[in-house]
This record gives sequence, C-alpha cells and structure tokens, in this order.
Amino acid sequence: MLDSKRDEIQNAAVDTWVQAGKKGTLNLSTGIGKTFCFIKATRLLPKGSKILFLAETTQREIDLEKDLAFFKKLFKYDLKKTHQLTFLCYQSAYKLVDQEWDFVCADEIHSSLTPQYVQFYKNNTYKHIMGLSATVDRNTAYLDEEGNQLTKGLWVDQIAPVCFKYNLNQAVEDGTTKKLRMFIINHGLDLVNKNVPAGTKAAPFMTTEKESYDYWDNQFKKALFLPDGNMKTFKIRTTSAARAKVLYTLPSKIREVLKLLQAVKGKTLVFGNSIEALSLVTPNVISNKNSEKANAQLRQDFDAGKVDTIASFKMLKQGANLKDLDNTILMSYYSKELDMIQAIGRQRVNNKTGNIFIYVTSGTQEIKWYRKAMENINNYEEIHCNSTDDCITKYRAIIEEETQKSKPVGKASKVQSA
Repeated sequence: MLDSKRDEIQNAAVDTWVQAGKKGTLNLSTGIGKTFCFIKATRLLPKGSKILFLAETTQREIDLEKDLAFFKKLFKYDLKKTHQLTFLCYQSAYKLVDQEWDFVCADEIHSSLTPQYVQFYKNNTYKHIMGLSATVDRNTAYLDEEGNQLTKGLWVDQIAPVCFKYNLNQAVEDGTTKKLRMFIINHGLDLVNKNVPAGTKAAPFMTTEKESYDYWDNQFKKALFLPDGNMKTFKIRTTSAARAKVLYTLPSKIREVLKLLQAVKGKTLVFGNSIEALSLVTPNVISNKNSEKANAQLRQDFDAGKVDTIASFKMLKQGANLKDLDNTILMSYYSKELDMIQAIGRQRVNNKTGNIFIYVTSGTQEIKWYRKAMENINNYEEIHCNSTDDCITKYRAIIEEETQKSKPVGKASKVQSA
C-alpha cells in the first residue's frame, strides 16, 4: 500500500498542478514518488489521450514500468490500456518537429533545460505539461546564438513553472524519506607512490597523486589571470577538468572504497564520476558503455539479491528504485546539490536505517564541492571519520549496538524441582 503521508503529499501536488492549469513543475524530494504524481494526473485525462513521458536515460523506463505495474495491481488502473503512452529520452525527443500531445511529463525536467533539448518544447505542441524534479538549478546559464544569457530558471518559468515544493529537509522531518546516517570520511592524497600517469604521449612518466593534483591546480590558478578571451575560457575549462579527473580516479581512494566494501553489510550502491575508477571497484557498473540488455540484467540481479554491489556514474541517480538498498558510497561527485540529493534519494523508506558514506579529500577542491552540495541538506546525523579504518570502526559499533537492541528479551527458564 502507499504510505498515507506520501499519498497525501502526492495528491496535494497533483491538485496544485491542476489549479495551475495543468501546467507546472512539481519540485518534490527524491523518494516521495514523483512518478506516482504523473500516473495520478493521467487519471484526470480523457480516455485515449496521447501521453509522452520524457526522461534522461532509457534506464528510467524500467522504473516507470514497475510503477505502472504497481498501480495496475493495487488500483486496477492500467494506463497503457486507457491512454496512448510513449516513452522517449531527451536525446531523441529534441529532434521531433510538429508533433502533438495531450500531456507531456518531463521527468527530471532540469535535464532538458539545455539549448539543445529545449527545442522539443519549441517545435512541438501539447495541451498539458508536468515537470518533475528534486530541485532545479535555476542559475545554470547558457548563451544563445545572439549572445544573450539564458538560464535554467528562465526556461523552467517559460515551459512549466514550479507550482509545488516539498524538499528533502521537509521529507526527513515528516519521515517520508528513509532515516539515514552520513559517514563523512576524510581522505588524503598519496604523497609517496608514483602511480598517476603524467606527461605527454611522447614523454610519459608517473607521478604521485599530490604532485599531479598540485600541478593541475596551479595551472588552473594561472589560467584565472590570463587576459579575458577565448584562450582564458579554454584554459580554465581544460585545467579544471584535468584537476577534477585526478580526484575522480585516485588509486588511493579506490583502495579505500574496496576496503570499505569488505566491511559494510547488505546491498551497496557506489557513485563516482569516472566509469574507469568504478570498474576497478566492482565489475557491476551500470553505464552507457553497456548494452541496455546488460544494464537491465544488472538491475534485475541486484534487486533479486544475486549481486550485492553495483556502481553508476549517472544512470542510477534519477528515478531508480533499487530494492532493499542498505548503503550508498559517494566515491566522487560534483558540487551540485541536485546530484547529492539524487544520490542520497536512492535509498527508499523501509524499517532499516540507511548508510551514506561520502569521501572528502583533504587539501583539494573536493572540500568545496562537498560543502556546496550539502549546504542546504541539514537534517541527517553526520558521523565524521578521520579515515576509512576509523569509519569502519564507528560503523561496526553502531551496527553492533543496533543488533543488540533488536534482540528479543529472553524469558527466564522454568526451574524444575527435584
């Protein structure tokens, strides 16, 4: 059954959307059930309506199918029979021209707010639209062909203005999202081992993590003082990317994550910004380098408990409902609050407390990324750890305490008289 509080929030969101003329974005915390809002809204449409569900990845269709099956079983409502439903990725939808729809649902609408993808909204028509998002980064800016600055905030206001908000902090207070604890793990750059590739193709050599990071950090800082122009923009972009790649692929962090994986109990999802690094942590990486069939099989095996660990860069962040997920490890990440919320939100409500493990590399840009991503997320228990070993010690102590508390109190045995 649907949780009564989440059901109440979903209904309020749909009601507000209807009052807004069936045009607007529902800014709902991950785990509330944004897709359920879409399904509930379709019940308000005439039978036979043409409905388009847009998403960033094909993996999202797997979760949509699960939610549709849930509604069919619980409420005897079969959307596919009552309406004409089409699923498309933004990568395909933006190429459409002069198509007509009765209702468009833009899942994770923020992903469609780019100069390329917004062409769908400009070149096609629809009577109603519902945007779904945990949060929209309104300040992300682009330049049009005439040099005018356009922001995601401007686009969402034009396409589907936010009409309902329910954020992560509210969800934690209400108990509509899973109870979580966050282990913040301090990590240090390797100063000794020369195991990071450097140099050029013609003259390659190996260096330490510290030397590699410092080099690109200095190159980035130098780029900031170049004269304004295309060269400065290019240098800032390339040196920033190179510095980030060092952090995404740290051999020392990969070793620490492997150690942590050996210690945690239950099913674990690892997020990172390098598929190469994730592949060294687990062979079970869901990515666009795999076929859709291979990714679907990994999801199925994880839900069935055949594999305990899977990893992902982007494909599991948005909308993925992972069964009985116990732990989430963030090996690397961006500074965006949205990415952090989505990663945290993969753990859904059940009777267990979930564990989030976030690595923060001292003396690097990762500290700023972490603070920026977490500045508005403040309703979780934080456990600060000096190292992975320290984290494992604290984690085991907590699990042991929970195990002891969950044990039933034994009854005194009867003593038979002689």
